[in-house]
Amino acid sequence: MSDSTQPSMQEILDALDRLADRVAAGSSSRLDGFVSLSMRRACEELRRFVPGLDAPPDAEGARYLARAGHAALEDGNAREALARALRGMALAPHHPGLHYLAASACFEFGAVEDAMRLLRHTLWIHPGHRPARRDLSALNLYLRDRWEGPGEMSADESYDAVQAAPAESDLAFDLTNEELDFPAPPNRDEYDPPLTDEGEDRAA
Repeated sequence: MSDSTQPSMQEILDALDRLADRVAAGSSSRLDGFVSLSMRRACEELRRFVPGLDAPPDAEGARYLARAGHAALEDGNAREALARALRGMALAPHHPGLHYLAASACFEFGAVEDAMRLLRHTLWIHPGHRPARRDLSALNLYLRDRWEGPGEMSADESYDAVQAAPAESDLAFDLTNEELDFPAPPNRDEYDPPLTDEGEDRAA
């Protein structure tokens, strides 16, 4: 790795691909903690790169995986949907539909915090992504209703506290030496915006 604290884009893409393998090979009904931490790190590192500045490695492959992931989610297979979303990100790392698909899969796992992070990252890529904004707003209301009480930390404060915590540096994207019900996603079109130019996704 060129820099343990700042991996290159290719290193991020390779890590996402390996992470997809790990998700696909899993069997638990819950999301692997290592997967959660690695997705968080990936989103943090991807924010160092401007969406649309460079062409995605394989836009057509990413489009196929987005459709396949959505089909898996419709069939109730959240694990396969997440694995395909991650593999798609390795081909088009700034495609908002893939991050939204991953968030939807995380909802099915009950991984609310991971879903929230992925929705916020979707909106970082594409602020006009209406389903992500809608679902994030609904999630905030859900958490606020569930968590807030006399003297308790608010949902927003709780999330911000988690968001501010430093990422585990020992992950370093090295996956080779490792050891809540929510609304269903909307129509298929949300997973398949144009991929010919990522700048078009952002401006849509």
